[in-house]
Amino acid sequence: MYADWNGTVWKTQQVALGFASSLVLDADDYPHILYETSPWDPLMYASWTGTKWNIQTVDPNFTSGASGALALDSHGNSHIALTDGITVKYAVWNGSEWSTQTVAKYETIEIPPKLSFVLDKNDTPYIMYSPLSYTDYSQAEGISAMNVTLATYQNSSWKLQPLSLPTPTGDYGSLVVDSKGILHSFFTQHYVSSDNTIRSTLLYASWNGTGWDTQPVVSNIWLPYSMSLALDSRDYPHISCSSEEPFYASLTGADWDVQATDVAGYLAVDADGNLHVSYLAGPAWIVTSLMYATATPTPTPTSTPTHEPQQTNHTETIMGLAIVVAVIGAGLGLLIYLIKRK
Repeated sequence: MYADWNGTVWKTQQVALGFASSLVLDADDYPHILYETSPWDPLMYASWTGTKWNIQTVDPNFTSGASGALALDSHGNSHIALTDGITVKYAVWNGSEWSTQTVAKYETIEIPPKLSFVLDKNDTPYIMYSPLSYTDYSQAEGISAMNVTLATYQNSSWKLQPLSLPTPTGDYGSLVVDSKGILHSFFTQHYVSSDNTIRSTLLYASWNGTGWDTQPVVSNIWLPYSMSLALDSRDYPHISCSSEEPFYASLTGADWDVQATDVAGYLAVDADGNLHVSYLAGPAWIVTSLMYATATPTPTPTSTPTHEPQQTNHTETIMGLAIVVAVIGAGLGLLIYLIKRK
């Protein structure tokens, strides 16, 4: 299902049966969606023409649990980075068909497959993926870790650059590009705490041309997941993280403001700096509702998380599973979701 907020109610329509993974809007605010119909079928691409949905198969030979990310270039053409945990591929719509090329092969199979993808202001693609997962035994007990590589298309070929990150690297997040064309992302670094539990430090990173400049955002996180990064109109980063204690973090100049929240999920920031979050609600490990929340941040710089929840100005309940949130003009929210079938 596809849903958009018109200022009063959510308007929904069925696109296709499947699991959506990526949503972007073109210059006309028409949606483009990347999804899969099942773990054994190819990735599908749907675009709204203004009157109907145009649905295509991206790569009929690329199946077995593939996932991907979608972006539009400055001419409105669709670009897709996709992976099945064995191979990373890149597909571009040339106006009549999908042109696909292989970017890289994995050293070990990644399950579930994952990557991050973005186009910069010059339409240069950047793909971040993990070619190798391993167990780090440098501390008291083994910690699951990964190597991370950044793939860039330069001079008609793909350049693969292993990233030098604090180890053991536990996870990586979305790639975003700011108004100057600089890449931003975030990573988690695992460690064994004094009580012998595995904890994480969230690291925010910006690309300096040859490597990542990293800075810690918050430490002592247990089981971080569903992390999301967005930049506001001033290129300041905002991070939402689901964990044992969900939190929201924003860079308010030189310091990070970290606040405990009652919600965390897929995050977007509109032109006025308002936050938009889609997230799943229900008892532990049981999804019952898709929720959409907006909030106006009120930064109060602090070096440690506060325990007062972020003020939520507006919350809507929509049945289903939240996948993506984006923001269009006037701060209107827009989501993709899947109907929860009985």
